[in-house]
Amino acid sequence: MIKKRGVRITISTLALIALWIVIVPVYSFGYQIALRMRFFSTIVCVTYILSHFRLELLKRTWYIWLYAFVTFVSSIHNYGVWSISALMNDFLHPFSVLSIFLVPLIVADRYDIDKVAKIFFRCGCVYFIPTLATVIMAGRVDAGWYEPYFVGNKFLLTYYLLTMFCCWGIIHFDEIQSNFRTRTKVIVLCVIGIAFSAYLYCTTGAVCYITVLFLMLVWPVRKILEKPFGITVSIILSGVLPLSMAAILSIPRINTLLLSINETATMNARVRIYSILINIINKKYWWGYGYNTLIVKKQLYSNAQNGLLHIIVQFGVIGVVALVFMCFMVTRNRNKKNSAIVEWCEFWLFALIVAGIIEITFGVFFYVMLSFINCAINAKEVECTKNAV
Repeated sequence: MIKKRGVRITISTLALIALWIVIVPVYSFGYQIALRMRFFSTIVCVTYILSHFRLELLKRTWYIWLYAFVTFVSSIHNYGVWSISALMNDFLHPFSVLSIFLVPLIVADRYDIDKVAKIFFRCGCVYFIPTLATVIMAGRVDAGWYEPYFVGNKFLLTYYLLTMFCCWGIIHFDEIQSNFRTRTKVIVLCVIGIAFSAYLYCTTGAVCYITVLFLMLVWPVRKILEKPFGITVSIILSGVLPLSMAAILSIPRINTLLLSINETATMNARVRIYSILINIINKKYWWGYGYNTLIVKKQLYSNAQNGLLHIIVQFGVIGVVALVFMCFMVTRNRNKKNSAIVEWCEFWLFALIVAGIIEITFGVFFYVMLSFINCAINAKEVECTKNAV
C-alpha cells in the first residue's frame, strides 16, 4: 500500500487504473503504442488476478473463463504462436476479458462496486481535458479506421463517454432514484450526448443515448430487461435483424425516417455488406478467423457493421454461443442483489445491444457494462429500492 500526501493508493486501486488503460488506452502516440499499452496493462491485471485467485472465484466465474478460453483457441488456431503479433492476438483478448470481469469483481468483493466506479470515473476525468483538446484541434473526423483523438476514433470516444456516464450513475444512483433534479440532469446529459454524437457524425452514440432515455422514461420498454432471458434474446435478435435488413428498409415509414436523418445510403451499404459477410463466415463458421482479424476490412474496406456478426467472424459460432451463455449467466440473477445499480448498468448494456444492430459494439466496452452488472450482483448488498429510476 502506498501513502502519499494523505491519499491512500492501494494495490487494488493500481489494478483498476491498469484496467482502465486496458479499456481506454491512449491513441495519440499511434495505434501500435496503444496496443502495447493494453497488452502490458493486461499483464498487470492478470498478475493481480493470480495473486488473489481462489477456487471459489473460479466456481463463481467459470463461464467467463470458458468464453475467454474459446476466444484463445480461435486465435491460436488462426495465428499460431511463432511471432510477437501472433502472441498479442492470441493472448490480448482472453486476458482482457478475464481482467475486465475479474479485477472489478475482486475489488467489489473486498469493498463494493462504488469503488470500481469511482476509480474509473476519476481516470475518465484525467482523460477528459486532453480528449477535449484533440476534439477541438482535429474537429470532426468521419472515419472509423483513423484515431485522431486522445482516446481513438469517434466510436471509441463515444464509448469512453458512455462508460464515464455509467460510472457517474453508479456513484449517484441513490440521487437518481430520489432526486428529481438529478434525474433531470441525466436527461440533459443524454440530450447533450445526442448532440455531441451528431457533431461527430456518430449515429451509434446517438442511438445509445436515445435508448437509455427510452428505458428511463418509457416503462413498457424497460420491462424487456426484467424478463429472465431479456438480455440474452436481445443479443440474439440483434444479430438476426441484419439478415432481414432489406425487408425492413422497404417499409415506407422506416425509409422516410432514414431520409430525414440522411442515413439511407449508409443503411443500403450495410445490406450489401451483410450479404458478402455471410460468404466470409461460411468459410470458417466454427472457430472464426481469430481476434483482430482483418479479413472483413480486406474484402469490404469496412467492418462487420453488426456486433454479433463481428463476434462470429472473429470467434465463430462456438464463440457466439459462449458469449451468449456468459451474458445469460451474468444477468440471470439480476433481481437478487443491488437491483437498482444492476438496472442502471443494464440501460447502458442494452443501449450497446441496440446499437450493435448497426455497429460492432460487442467488444471491450460491452464487457465493461456486463462486468458492472456482474459486480453489482455479486458485491456487498447496499441499501437501495427496486428501480434505478
